[in-house]
Amino acid sequence: MVLIRSLALGLLASAVALSAAPTKVGAAACKMCHKVQFESWSASEHAKTKPVLDCEGCHGAGSEYKAVKIMKDPAAAKKAGLIMPDKAQCATCHGKKKVSPMTDAMFAKVHAHKKKA
Repeated sequence: MVLIRSLALGLLASAVALSAAPTKVGAAACKMCHKVQFESWSASEHAKTKPVLDCEGCHGAGSEYKAVKIMKDPAAAKKAGLIMPDKAQCATCHGKKKVSPMTDAMFAKVHAHKKKA
């Protein structure tokens, strides 16, 4: 009886942990606030890959950091799971198979950003 109860509690805890895992919100959700980046990405090779390499493919699942209050605080967004990719992360694909190696020039043009005021 104790074993069955332990097993049931373990399964319940696993189900709760899985349901609490960050989930993808989709590029359309990102576009709402990041239009410049979205349009630039849409014209890039990343948007044309199969499967598509979208915002969350590089920046992590957005469910935990998508709230405006969190996104306006870079430290809070990173703590909540936002990934700010570096060239090393890009190199997990770039430079392998038929993907060109990542260069400083390529990294600088991954996608456009709003001009600083």
